[in-house]
Amino acid sequence: MSRSLHVIGNVQLDVLASSVTRLPQPGGDDVIERIAVRPAGAAGNVSLALAALGVQHRLFGAVGDDQAGRWVADELRNAGVAADLQVYAGRETGISIALEAPGRERAFLTAHGVLADYDESDLPGEASQAGLVLVTGYFSLPGLRGDATRDLLRRAREQGAVTIFDTGWDPDDWTGDAVQEVLRMLPYVDVFLPNESEAVALTGQTDPRRAAEQLGEHCAGWVVVKLGERGVVARSPEGELVAVSAPPVTAIDTTGAGDSLAAGMLSELVDGADMTTALATGVRVASTVVGRESVSRYPARDELIPLLPHDLWQSGESAQIG
Repeated sequence: MSRSLHVIGNVQLDVLASSVTRLPQPGGDDVIERIAVRPAGAAGNVSLALAALGVQHRLFGAVGDDQAGRWVADELRNAGVAADLQVYAGRETGISIALEAPGRERAFLTAHGVLADYDESDLPGEASQAGLVLVTGYFSLPGLRGDATRDLLRRAREQGAVTIFDTGWDPDDWTGDAVQEVLRMLPYVDVFLPNESEAVALTGQTDPRRAAEQLGEHCAGWVVVKLGERGVVARSPEGELVAVSAPPVTAIDTTGAGDSLAAGMLSELVDGADMTTALATGVRVASTVVGRESVSRYPARDELIPLLPHDLWQSGESAQIG
């Protein structure tokens, strides 16, 4: 029997601009290849990918009642995942603009909108009561930073949930207390999902395996470092390492790949699969998503790109969690 799954985090509008190799000169107008507009922030991305995979879940987040918010809410409603979405009258929806270019990391411009004030009082108590609880887009939720999220993760674990945590990038570039802030969360986290840049920022280790090992000293469970086109490397609570290489794919749009990877993992964990299986499916979902256009972004399970036998490496046996 599948376990219940709750996704908590930033729901917003995403604008993707590619390729952006420079900002226009003052008064100028640079022509680029593509601008795409789509729902729905880190939490919304995970939820839409889960819906396409046929995974029942609940999404907790907030938008304003402006044009952006109405469109995002409609898209989530069409996917059957808007029942717990809060719409605030007279408020603006959060918007992120992703600037993409070949050969470099994406960069973002973000206006939090209603998310600037979204805090623990906006979350119903039942949000933390599920078999699996994902908190994602942490740095896009200023009102839930620090003790609020730490208490949320602690309560969820105490109530028997498997907790999954994805921070995103610190808008202050990790210059303040963000490192210690995140590390204080990890004793209440069963699966931590930093990307490679975030893992480096949190540890100072440039080797992702060393970063995973160091973060594992703080984390209660698995540390999964997302490596983009190179797949993932993960450390188990027992110190074993698992690596999954991504299959080759011509990337069209990489923004949200990490959210798709999380959705793929969750689609296995809800049914009690081991982490090696979950990691493999996560990589398959993310690899499939980055090769698709925004209009048909999220694949059904039978559309996933297969892995090759040599794409998986592990230093020990697969492990169950939860």
